Amino acid sequence: MLCASNLRLQPMNRWKAATLHALASLLLVAAITAIVVPLWHPWGLYRISGVLPLLGLLLGAQMIAGPVLTFIVFKPGKKSLRLDLAVVCLLQLAFLGFGLHMLWQTRPVFVVASDMRLALILANEVEAADLARASHAEWSRLPKGAPLLVGLRPGTARTDHASVLAAFLDTGMDQERNPAWYVPYAQVVPRLAFNAAPSTADGQPASTPEEAPFRSLPIVARHGAGRMVLDAGSLQPIRVATY
Repeated sequence: MLCASNLRLQPMNRWKAATLHALASLLLVAAITAIVVPLWHPWGLYRISGVLPLLGLLLGAQMIAGPVLTFIVFKPGKKSLRLDLAVVCLLQLAFLGFGLHMLWQTRPVFVVASDMRLALILANEVEAADLARASHAEWSRLPKGAPLLVGLRPGTARTDHASVLAAFLDTGMDQERNPAWYVPYAQVVPRLAFNAAPSTADGQPASTPEEAPFRSLPIVARHGAGRMVLDAGSLQPIRVATY
């Protein structure tokens, strides 16, 4: 960002000051994107997680609170110019802090595999009370880095429809958002292998199913859906494909 202490104010006009501020803001948002997307969105989860619109809003807020205001207030020789630019800088920092908070609150924390699909769960979709009842200690707190790959407990949770409906009505959420229902991913791999469809690397049906090196299943999230491409042997996620 373009702060007053870093400006050579007199040789500049408002166009140059706003342009430099815009370039600095673009570089800042680009750096944030370069960290957030690979860290919190492995396997291409950014395609369905809703992070791209948030990054777009963050960029828009940075441009309005920074370069646009700089263009408005900048006038060489103005007595209050340094103070005005300091206020612009503080305002931009406030928008940046709010944007980073939103990215943190909506980061992916669990990828939950059930019999027929995977579900992407965001941080603000998990209740603290449910974390406290997690079936394993590692799932009792939200990860700060990449989302955890887990399975959904089999049994009445999926075979008894009345139990599923009752649990949904009681909790206001389905089991995919409740760590008490999670099991290690390896436990659901046999069921995934039975239900996953042979596919190409981009999630399309394979023309020769018996030789296909990939499998795929639907993956759903609050902001989108696609297909998760899996390695045919290990059933480990490779990438999210959307159409």
